[in-house]
Amino acid sequence: MFPYFTLFGKTIGLYALCALLGFAVCVLYAFLKLKKAGIQFEDVILLFLVAAAGIVVGGHLLYGITNIKVLIFTITKVKSAKSLWNLLIYCFGGGVFYGGFIGMEVALLLYLRRAKIGSKDYIKDVVAVCVPLFHAFGRIGCFFGGCCYGVKCSFGFITNNNTFNPSINGVRRFPTPLLEAVLNVLIFLLLDYLLKRGKFKGHLVLIYMLIYPIVRFSDEFLRGDVIRGFLGPLSTSQWISIILFVYAAIRLAVIYRRKNA
Repeated sequence: MFPYFTLFGKTIGLYALCALLGFAVCVLYAFLKLKKAGIQFEDVILLFLVAAAGIVVGGHLLYGITNIKVLIFTITKVKSAKSLWNLLIYCFGGGVFYGGFIGMEVALLLYLRRAKIGSKDYIKDVVAVCVPLFHAFGRIGCFFGGCCYGVKCSFGFITNNNTFNPSINGVRRFPTPLLEAVLNVLIFLLLDYLLKRGKFKGHLVLIYMLIYPIVRFSDEFLRGDVIRGFLGPLSTSQWISIILFVYAAIRLAVIYRRKNA
């Protein structure tokens, strides 16, 4: 793993750098697409700031939910404000992609309802295309950071310098984050193709919610870590994958029936 590097005496985390790079690429992609629809650059920036706020809040909130047992068990033993703060950082300090995705969708929905801006369906579709593009960069950051390190495997990469979980150092593991990064790029290319062809106008996010949950449900078995929370035999993200897939399938079926009624 290569979680950080030092530049001019400052430590720079590669996960954060990959996330920022992905965000910048998505803003550029969205600007080029939305410019054709007459959307100004300032509106694109505001749109992505709202999306970023939703991602941060939703991602941290769901991470905290996965640690709710730790929070409930420990909070009664907290004896100082500093201890409480450290506990909250531990329980809510990380992020879960699905939480960020849901938070972003809620934030954009509220924003677009009030925003005086045209082509809202097209905006929703462009943002939907950006999701797997941004996620691909994020998964590369995960690989460097070592937070999603993968199961033990006869081929793959040997983990070194993993400060997130030092106990896994020196073990050859399957590159789960890189696999998901590649799959996210393929999803991006598919959604971009559908956007160009004008397919599923205003509903590309539902197409995304049919495809990515299958990817996420499957690769959860390859991640190797146990910090994501489990409800019965499945992880939190696997249950969310099922819910999103069923929701998207029902919504698309209803939309298709209305169009053909």
